[in-house]
Amino acid sequence: MSTTSTPKSIPEESLDRNFWITHLGAQLREQRSGRYTVEELAERAGVSAGLISQIERGIGNPSFATLLRLANSLDLPLASMFADPGSGDDQMLVRRADRRRIEIPSQGVIMELIVPDAERKLGVVSMTIPARFDGSAAPHSHEGEEVVLVSAGRLVATVAGKDFELEAGDSLTYDASLPHWWSNRTDSAAVMLAISTPPSLGRAH
Repeated sequence: MSTTSTPKSIPEESLDRNFWITHLGAQLREQRSGRYTVEELAERAGVSAGLISQIERGIGNPSFATLLRLANSLDLPLASMFADPGSGDDQMLVRRADRRRIEIPSQGVIMELIVPDAERKLGVVSMTIPARFDGSAAPHSHEGEEVVLVSAGRLVATVAGKDFELEAGDSLTYDASLPHWWSNRTDSAAVMLAISTPPSLGRAH
C-alpha cells in the first residue's frame, strides 16, 4: 500500500516573521541608500557590516537595541521603519487594523503607531513587551515629556537609574531627557501606551 505525502503548509507565524524581517530590511536599505555605505553605517551604529547586510537582505534577525542604534545613527526615529498600510480618512482616523507597526521577530517586541503618522505634535505608540525582556541595552533620551500607561501585564520603567514597578492601570510621567527604558521581569507579555511631546517614537540620543 503506497502512501502519498501531503506538503506541509507554512505556519502563519513563520509567514509573519518573514514579512517583518523582509520589511525591516527594505526600510533600512531605503533609509541608508545615498547617505552611507554599509561599512560607514556599521561604524556609526557600533554593529557589524555583516549584520547590516544580512538585515537588508531579509535574512537577519535584529534585536530592538540594534534597530534603535541603526535608526539613531541615521538620525531618524524608529517611525521611519513602520509599515505604511495607507493613509487614514483625512489623516485623522486610524482603524485598529490599519495602524502602522514595527515587529521585531527576534524578541517579540511590537510597536504600533496610534496617531496617523509621525508628523504630529504628539507621539502615541502602543508597545507590546514580551516576557523577560530587558531594555537596558537600548536606553532612550530625547527632548520633551513622556507618559507611559500600562494597559496589560506588569512592567518596570527605569528613569535616571530609578526603577518604577507598574501594573495595569498605572502610569508614569517623566522628563524624557533623562535616560529611560522598560523591562518585563514576568513570564507574560505586557502592553503599554507611550505618549510623548514632542514625539520621539524611539529616537535615542
